[in-house]
Amino acid sequence: MFANLRRVSPDVEAEVQRLMPLLDDAEGWSERELRWRDERDALLLFAKIAGLGRSDFSEVRLWERTAARASFISGLAGTEVQLMLDDVRGHTATRFSGIGETVVEAFASSRGNRSYDFEATSITHQSVVDGREGSLDAYYYHVDTRTLVTLRYVRPGPNGLLSLDAWHSLDEFHSSVHRLPRRDRRSPDAYSLLDDPLFLRIHEPEPFTAALHRTSSGAIYPYDQVAAAFSAVASKPGLPGPPVGALARHLVPTHFAQLVRDGWLGAGGVPFEAALDWVEATIDTAGVALVVVDFSLRQRGNGSGIRTRA
Repeated sequence: MFANLRRVSPDVEAEVQRLMPLLDDAEGWSERELRWRDERDALLLFAKIAGLGRSDFSEVRLWERTAARASFISGLAGTEVQLMLDDVRGHTATRFSGIGETVVEAFASSRGNRSYDFEATSITHQSVVDGREGSLDAYYYHVDTRTLVTLRYVRPGPNGLLSLDAWHSLDEFHSSVHRLPRRDRRSPDAYSLLDDPLFLRIHEPEPFTAALHRTSSGAIYPYDQVAAAFSAVASKPGLPGPPVGALARHLVPTHFAQLVRDGWLGAGGVPFEAALDWVEATIDTAGVALVVVDFSLRQRGNGSGIRTRA
């Protein structure tokens, strides 16, 4: 049957490829499985920024459901984190140990153009481990440039509307975190498109499946864009929240990863401890955080865009 469908059109072929993994694994709609889905999505997205494509991320393909606990990365087999004197490696797990489930894995390779070096730490508040509903904030931090990006994972309701409860939680978080230093504009390479590190990641409604080794369908939105959508709804009494469809402009994960990697998005010059203060605010509000710290020393930016003739 699927072979016949593939002959219909390229669009059908793409949809068949998207659905095939669902046949290999039971759908997972539980709270824990949806958090696994979100955490895997963030891990793959941030790994791409760090220089590791999903096709090369063998640890994700070898994920073990039976080993996984509250976090997705607890089912991965990374390498043991080597504590260093720089107060960065392993520091996230140390700071947040004892508040619930904390798991840290390191991923590194020095193979030519595929070199990467990052660690991922997942922190789940004990109340979420015990069954309270929680949501994920995912953090990417590049040590060399001190760049910070944060993704708040938001699930629309069955009616496609963003809930006021989700907005109030996000607004509470945004109000509680310290304002970050402004990027130094004295260098032309320090210019960026957006300094606010906070973005919203909104999925299409799809379950967790262990066989699906890619980022999920959906889009990414800057915080201020979503804030504007809620402000517009507030002026119209009776509406519970803006529909996702009202956010016509968005970033797709591939473009988002490239813009962060090239230094166009994210807050720059952020001290690591200031970034961890944001993580602490996440644990207090959303309950679950994934922190990916990128130690790579790659050149930031995408090179000269205009070549002059000699």
